[in-house]
Amino acid sequence: MDEDPKIRGKCQWDRTNFIQKIFFTWVFPVFWRGMRKNGLDLDDLYRCSKYDESQLIAQKLERNWKLEQKNKSPKFWKALFWTYAKYYIMPMIIFIFEECVIRIGQPILLGYVIDYFSKEGDISYSNACLSAGGVCLCSALFISLHHPTLVLVMRMGMRLRASCCTLMYKKSLKLNRASMGRTTVGQIVNLMSNDVNRFDEFSIFVSYFFIAPIQTVITVYIMWTHLNWTCFVGVALLLLFIPFQGYMGKLFSRVRLMTAQLTDNRLRLMNEIISGMRVIKMYSWEQSFADLVANARKSEVSRIRRACFLKAINLSVFFVASRIILFACFITYVLTGNILTAKAVFVTMALFNTLRITMTWLFPQAIALGAELLVSCGRIQTFLELEEMEIKRNQLTNISKDIKTNTESNYVSINNITAKWNEESLHSTLNDISVHLRPGDLLAVIGPVGSGKSSFLMSILGELPVQSGTIQCVGSISYASQEPWNFNNSVRNNILFGNEYNESRYKRVVNVCALDRDFTIFPFGDRTLVGEKGVSLSGGQKARITLARALYRNSDIVLMDDPLSAVDSSVAEHIFDKCIVDHLSDKIRILVTHQIQFLRKATQILVLNEGKCLAMGTFDELQAQGVDFMTLLKEQEKEIAEKKVEIERQERELMRSFSKSSYDSQQIKNETFTESLKARGRSISRSTSVVQTENFEISNIEVFEDDYLNDPKIQDENREVGSIDSGVYWYYVRAGAGPILLTITISSTLISQTIFHGSDLWLTEWTNNNQNGIERDQNMDVIIYSALIAGLFVTALLRSTTWFMMCMRASVNLHNSIFYRLLRAPIVVFDNNPVGRILNRFTKDMGIVDEMLPSTAFDLNLTMTQAVGIIIVVALVNPYLIIPAIFLIILSIIVRGIYIKSARDIKRFEGLTRSPVYSHVSTTLNGLASVRAYGAQEVFERQYYVYQNDHNATWFMFICASRTLGLMMDWFCVGYIVIITVVIMVVPTGLQGGDAGLALSSALMLTGMTQWGVRQSAELESQMTSVERIIEYSKLPQEAPLEADNKDKPRKEWPEKGVIEMKNMSLFYESSNKPVLKNLCCYIKSAEKIGIVGRTGAGKSSIISALFRMVEPKGQILIDGIDTKSIGLHDLRKKISIIPQDPVVFTGTVRRNLDPFGEYSDEQIWKALDETQLKHTVQELRGELDAELSEGGSNFSVGQRQLVCLARAILRSNRVLVLDEATANVDHQTDSLIQTTIRNKFSDCTVLTIAHRLNTIIDSHRVLVLDAGEIIEFDTPFALLQRKGVFYDMCRKTGKNMFNHLMKMAKETHISRFETNEESNEEDKSDTTSSSSSSSSSSSSHHKSSTVINQYPDTL
Repeated sequence: MDEDPKIRGKCQWDRTNFIQKIFFTWVFPVFWRGMRKNGLDLDDLYRCSKYDESQLIAQKLERNWKLEQKNKSPKFWKALFWTYAKYYIMPMIIFIFEECVIRIGQPILLGYVIDYFSKEGDISYSNACLSAGGVCLCSALFISLHHPTLVLVMRMGMRLRASCCTLMYKKSLKLNRASMGRTTVGQIVNLMSNDVNRFDEFSIFVSYFFIAPIQTVITVYIMWTHLNWTCFVGVALLLLFIPFQGYMGKLFSRVRLMTAQLTDNRLRLMNEIISGMRVIKMYSWEQSFADLVANARKSEVSRIRRACFLKAINLSVFFVASRIILFACFITYVLTGNILTAKAVFVTMALFNTLRITMTWLFPQAIALGAELLVSCGRIQTFLELEEMEIKRNQLTNISKDIKTNTESNYVSINNITAKWNEESLHSTLNDISVHLRPGDLLAVIGPVGSGKSSFLMSILGELPVQSGTIQCVGSISYASQEPWNFNNSVRNNILFGNEYNESRYKRVVNVCALDRDFTIFPFGDRTLVGEKGVSLSGGQKARITLARALYRNSDIVLMDDPLSAVDSSVAEHIFDKCIVDHLSDKIRILVTHQIQFLRKATQILVLNEGKCLAMGTFDELQAQGVDFMTLLKEQEKEIAEKKVEIERQERELMRSFSKSSYDSQQIKNETFTESLKARGRSISRSTSVVQTENFEISNIEVFEDDYLNDPKIQDENREVGSIDSGVYWYYVRAGAGPILLTITISSTLISQTIFHGSDLWLTEWTNNNQNGIERDQNMDVIIYSALIAGLFVTALLRSTTWFMMCMRASVNLHNSIFYRLLRAPIVVFDNNPVGRILNRFTKDMGIVDEMLPSTAFDLNLTMTQAVGIIIVVALVNPYLIIPAIFLIILSIIVRGIYIKSARDIKRFEGLTRSPVYSHVSTTLNGLASVRAYGAQEVFERQYYVYQNDHNATWFMFICASRTLGLMMDWFCVGYIVIITVVIMVVPTGLQGGDAGLALSSALMLTGMTQWGVRQSAELESQMTSVERIIEYSKLPQEAPLEADNKDKPRKEWPEKGVIEMKNMSLFYESSNKPVLKNLCCYIKSAEKIGIVGRTGAGKSSIISALFRMVEPKGQILIDGIDTKSIGLHDLRKKISIIPQDPVVFTGTVRRNLDPFGEYSDEQIWKALDETQLKHTVQELRGELDAELSEGGSNFSVGQRQLVCLARAILRSNRVLVLDEATANVDHQTDSLIQTTIRNKFSDCTVLTIAHRLNTIIDSHRVLVLDAGEIIEFDTPFALLQRKGVFYDMCRKTGKNMFNHLMKMAKETHISRFETNEESNEEDKSDTTSSSSSSSSSSSSHHKSSTVINQYPDTL
């Protein structure tokens, strides 16, 4: 069970000195490896600091939380405060120094430089040089302090998050059942994924609670010295932006909420469509669902478009805000009779730029995140205060003996216990139960559904609180749960469950649990990965592995919750005899079962009903008391049937997946979170995989033998190497903009950026004229400046609006292209890709393209155009300054190239290591009873620490890599500023104050902007991956045409008879050379009822696939003489009705579920509902036919959902009906109703029944027996039983009683049909209009039937 960390590199942070930490030189080797290898591996990363390990940081928080809980009204946020507040003191002091001293001191020093060039004041050259040097030093000092300090606070955020998650995980291991009922696994995972993320964000912004007011006071005072009272005009406007931002935030929240609801609706539809695609295609309902999704998408896009326009307005205002504020200040200053100076302009400009970011973004963010954090803390506190499982020692004694010296001393003693799950419940779950067991005893617990059988085991485990009575268990306990529980590791490790490997014991356990054959089928034997929640195993295999885990532990007391219902009858017999009776003969065994045939071998039988003991004793004693076991059996059959059908379905899918894949030593192509990126010019690095799963969990599996050279590993995420192809960008642009929109977007971008810098140039010209004493009309200057600001606002608005419009159009077109392509994709696409993987395109990828990509791209647009604009402005002041600018651009491109190769993989690894944390939580909670039964809480805690520490390591590396880039880019900008300063101060060019101020203030804006632009460009490339993945799905293969040409289109009445003929029909699944159906040849007459049987993997379901052309068959399938391949898919599928094994009901009205195209009248629909006895049920619903069914039809029972499918078939009135064991998971009443309806309504139809239960097809006209894709037998059931072939063997394996029942039914049906034929012949003879030839024919028929009966006498 214990797994090693994925990240093994020694922690560098703890080993580095102060200088290395400030300048991040310890990260450089990672970038070097990434550049050299064109990417990184997990081995290239470093472990997290020992001070960041989750076990350590959680202990401190846990201690403070326990202290806080002693208060009358404890607050979780206070525990957090006392744990972490002291670590924020130093970063906060540094931040205050940065923002309130360095950032404000820099413009003051800039003012002295401008004074020197403006010839104002008594500033000497040396003082001017010192001031200029001070400007450069401020920039250098700022970045030297800012980036390391930011790492410190983000590290604190990581600690807060990780410690809260660890605390919640430890709490979840202690939750009692009542608490588990008040929360869900999804809710807990949501707390540990979404709510705790607020800590990361809040850590960055918390300092600005204190910085904003201090900085505002100091800034306003300095501006007042330059502009007098007019500075308050700008401050007033600035403060007005705060409520404006708040109002926009509220609008965003409202639109976001509505959008989220509409997106949820679309995704629910998509989930249903993808999950039920096989049924949708069989029903030919693609267009109906396409319309549903189109409407849902239209509503969603209208909201997203509104959000985009709000975003466009917001960004436009943010872009021009500084210019509008400065405009208001300067115009007021000029109109009150003052002369505008260069110093006043550029010092004010620098100060307002600093204050604007603090007041309109950082401060409101701190407030908003603080409020959100308090809400999150409240939610976490609610969870942490849930009740824990308490074991009362006077009621439950469980003494586990490690050294077994005397097994006879083990016992289970249960005395008059009464228990219930919830204290508030009026009725007890268990009432007055008493049991006494010694080693060798086998207690069988039976009873109808809901009688308290599983609860009885839970009370022994201590999961169910005992109200009265006592439970004493002396000896160690193993538990095999009713719902098999597996974790994402190898089969072997699932059995060992952390115990040491003992070969002889292991092999014995595998043998008695009937797993030998499964291990030979598995691609990697017992080292095959079971996948998340055992996804790669059938239900029977999962149940046997769960049982093997209980056996391998070699405990004294073994609790087994119905392990036999999940397997077929022969395997159940083997497990009961070899495992439960023989292997565990010296143990105390408690077996919950529904298999009445095994009860004779139980030493005691406990019969429960409604939590009470109906009877207790041996089999003979209970029979003597008159206990009717067969009645109990009938009450339980429905539950058993549901389980078995699910198991068989999973086994079929598993066998089919194994048959379609090659598991030798080749690499299997799979895709996960960013799978299968087939861009031109890019290479895909793939890893060996066994299971197609969206999670990437465990990479180190303990190896005990060398049976398999290539051990499987849970697949890693596919990794893209190299940049996104330029064709992807062009495809996205073409999807969003035609020539006109593209031209307007580009033009508005260029014009608005030109005006943005033009307004600064005009201010420079204005102040220079004032400096030189040139008399000009101030009013004209004001008018020109006003026109520039107005033009800037209009073009900025046009720029952002057209940009988001282009992105929205691209989003709509990309969605439509993949949706319609997916809808027409062959079913193999859905078989080979998990629902989650396909849905990922419509959830995560479409979400990124809808909302994140436009903002990121626009952000990059703004940053890059501003950076280029600044370089041009500086070059206008001194053309020689273009040379260092070119070097800056080249260096930026080189650094970006180095950074992105490593950062892309570091970010991916951060996601890769995050996934196992949540999966481990989910797995633990799903198997909590088993974890606690085995006492494995500490093992699972240790494993959680491994996963969390791995994530801490990658997260810390991610933030350090980002800060390293920021530091490097900012140092380049500081170098550029130094060069500008030196050139200005050293080269005498007769520079004026306005020019010097413009050059220096513009260059100062580059610090921070450049590194942000580079990071955004990397983020854009990452998000363009989603576009690439969507484009990939727009190239999916397509099915044959839905409608045939008029010349090939069948008659409207076709098929009139329903005659089916297969001629050398074979079926191949994609990527497999072996046929699953081999040259089938058979002739099915009109109105004939055919049963199709065979073992798992025989090809029964493949016949349905071939008949419906879900997979195109080889050879011919003729229906009434027409080759199905010569007509359209809808021409074919609309004419064949199917009642699937798993009844599919979609969200929507009852009417839409029965008649999505409105082809039938209400009268016809009510008639169909009446014939399926659903009329009364539907009439009770609000809205009747227009009543909404919930997701998956959950407000209908399984039986009712199956009746809905039957009503669909009745409405269609087709001559061919296929039943995929439609009655396997319904109760006897529904089963009888369906069978009767089929006999009556479809008596003149050809019916094909895929059978998993033989009693449903024993009365068929003929039975087709398949094995390994070939027809082995095809005759009447009675004839096949007499022949004693494969069908006979299948019937024998059902048990003696069932076999006799089947033989009797087959004989009665055969005789009944013979008598019917005889009566028909007699009528023909007495018909006066009959010809002699007809009489002769009848006589012949009579003789033939008599021969059949005589040939096969009664053998019962």
